[in-house]
Amino acid sequence: MEGQATAGRRILLQDRISNASLGHTARLLLFVTSRSSSTMGSVSPSSLMDIFNLLKACCSPSCNYIMAYEGTFSSLASEVGQLKDKSSDVKRDVEAATRDGQTPRSEVLGWLSSVQDMEGEAESIERKYNQKIKCLCSFPLNVCSAYRLRNRAEAALATIRELKQSAEFTKLADNLNLTRSIKMPTTKTIGMEKVFEELLCHAKDDSLSVIGIHGMGGVGKTALLRRFNNDFPSETEADVVIFLELSIDYKLEEVQKSLFERLSLTWQDEVTHRDRATKLFRVLSTLKFILLFDNLWEPLNYQVVGIPLPAPPSKCKIIFTTRTEDTCSHMGTEKMIKMECLEEEAAWNLFRNSARMDVIDADKNILIKARDLVKECGGLPAALIVLAQAMAPKKTWEEWIHALTIMKDTPHQLPGEGIIDNADNIGDSTRKTQFLLGILHAASLIERVHDNYFRIHPMTRAMILWVQRECGKKENKWLVPDRDRVEEAPAAEKWRDAERIALVWNQIRDLPEAPQCPNMIFLNLHVNKFLRKIPNGFFLHMPHLKILDLQETSIEELPWLNMVDSYSGWREGGVSFEELESLKRLKVIGITVSTLAALQNLCDSPRLAAVTHWLHIEGCQDLTMFNIPSTDFHAETMLRLIRIQLHAMSELEEVVIGNRQPILLPLQEFRLSSLPKAKLVWRATFPNALRELKIEDCGAIDRLIKLEGEANGGGETVITIFPDLHTMVLRRLPELKSLSDGERILNFPSLKTIKVEDCPKLMKLTLVADGLKEIECERSWWEQLNWGDERSKSFEHLYNPMYID
Repeated sequence: MEGQATAGRRILLQDRISNASLGHTARLLLFVTSRSSSTMGSVSPSSLMDIFNLLKACCSPSCNYIMAYEGTFSSLASEVGQLKDKSSDVKRDVEAATRDGQTPRSEVLGWLSSVQDMEGEAESIERKYNQKIKCLCSFPLNVCSAYRLRNRAEAALATIRELKQSAEFTKLADNLNLTRSIKMPTTKTIGMEKVFEELLCHAKDDSLSVIGIHGMGGVGKTALLRRFNNDFPSETEADVVIFLELSIDYKLEEVQKSLFERLSLTWQDEVTHRDRATKLFRVLSTLKFILLFDNLWEPLNYQVVGIPLPAPPSKCKIIFTTRTEDTCSHMGTEKMIKMECLEEEAAWNLFRNSARMDVIDADKNILIKARDLVKECGGLPAALIVLAQAMAPKKTWEEWIHALTIMKDTPHQLPGEGIIDNADNIGDSTRKTQFLLGILHAASLIERVHDNYFRIHPMTRAMILWVQRECGKKENKWLVPDRDRVEEAPAAEKWRDAERIALVWNQIRDLPEAPQCPNMIFLNLHVNKFLRKIPNGFFLHMPHLKILDLQETSIEELPWLNMVDSYSGWREGGVSFEELESLKRLKVIGITVSTLAALQNLCDSPRLAAVTHWLHIEGCQDLTMFNIPSTDFHAETMLRLIRIQLHAMSELEEVVIGNRQPILLPLQEFRLSSLPKAKLVWRATFPNALRELKIEDCGAIDRLIKLEGEANGGGETVITIFPDLHTMVLRRLPELKSLSDGERILNFPSLKTIKVEDCPKLMKLTLVADGLKEIECERSWWEQLNWGDERSKSFEHLYNPMYID
């Protein structure tokens, strides 16, 4: 009965476990428990079989679990590695797109963030797995924690596989984050409405991709293109409008750099032109662009720059301005627009609207002259705007008459060359030059570089030359090439039609033999260091020559003309003295002499002395004293002398300014250089108009000038000796200690600029100069000045870094 009862309890427990869906392990434990509660002292064979079966059922899943445990973590490591590789590829492409100015898409950034999270999760799982204590079969001894870790690994594995499947992006980044267009300052485009409407019409035509605008300099091409840049973007679907103004000698790198900046691309100096072009091409190819190039002087190579040539139909446009129709042809232009000068009424309206001139309405006589001035401009917008701005402050009828006279007599002359044509002396020429330079500077057509030095815009220069050459019909009328360091002068046949030839700053060695120049009035060979000889008979066929400049050449056979820093004395051969005197129309020359005899010969020639404006005395080793003015040499014959330079004379001890006879000279510049013993002495009674004093490399000068004949009583005395002096230059004067003479303080009422270089003993600025604007010097010298001195302290705010001229 007990055996039957025990068997019954075993069956009942198994049924309950089965009905409760318990696992094999639970069934085994219940069975053992039931047996322990039994009073039976032995186990039957059937019971042992039941226990064995239960143990088998319990261990079978564990064995399977052990077999799959290692595989889960191996799969996780493999899948994470593949995901990392894919993530690296995506990151690299995103970084490349970012460098190109594009914005990564949100879904891509989100995916990269999820990848980063899963990489961290996988590392955490691997770390905990490696920390588990395992038995000989590599199964963790802590079964429960191992079970949880495997579940976590399986979840991570599923997520990683999903990320891999979702990594096939159709687009990683959006287009560039660009400013669509940038408005440009522009001048008025009065009278250009018709041509502007034509440009708008062509720009809207999808069948046209390249449009060229051509016309003479100053006709308004830039103003038209700038207005288009400002107005057209609102009417187009373009992604970006880029305006580039090119210089006459633009370089590929400059164009590429401007495009990089406008497209917000990263510029790298070490990258080649070709790689930059590839990058520009790739970026622009994704955009609907409008490129505006202003002032093209030669065709632009699209391929080299990196500009994709739009293929019609296209919203992309390339529009440019140029002076020549030929450039349009070489740029693949599909439509050309020619700009003409304005009609008379349109020209008048532009003139009136370019500056406020109430005086025109107030005075009918001025109104008539203003109309005449406008006619002289020939409808050229640049000239009209310049003229309007120059005449705006003119209030009197006389000023308008003067302007009209200049426009009629010398409408297109270059300052310093043509202006001198109708002047009787260099002073008149200087005044006319200053008037015209003022007009050009007021209109921002020239830039003041320093003092009286200006830089002319190439467009302005080219326009003037084009007009002077009768609108291109006589290319040889003015031979004025750029400073290209050429080694050969123009061929003799080109000289025949020339009126002006300027071959400055070149390396010319030879000139043509006896050129036929019936119309030549101006010849400038300034700074040709390799030019050593003027051919025999060179001047015989130049009956109208008025201006001749041979400064800073190496000519040794022409003693009578301006050859600063080169002449070494009279020699036989070359140009004869009689030949020079035969140039009856010659009005201005500069002369270098190196002997007292040569100077005397010059002064004894009324013809040459009368037109000498620059006198350069160099290397006269017998000269120990030089007087200005000198009754022995130049005072009575060189009445137009405006500059004297004394150079490289080792025995010269005194340079005396002033004498007992009140002889007035128009002297404006006085220069001393490389005079080791010389000192500057002032003697009373010398009315002068000196504007520039330049002293260099004079080792004996200890004060600016020694005063003789002036009172030297007790206390300070202020003396004015150079009332018009504008500029003072002091360089390499090792003994200079003072700018005055003891207690006699020099006053310079017109002084604007002092330049000091390498004057170590000059510690005080002892002078009076109420109008002084600047002191150019080295910072080290400026800082060691004695600022405790009251006179020096008054100039403490005038420091300006040294400019080497």
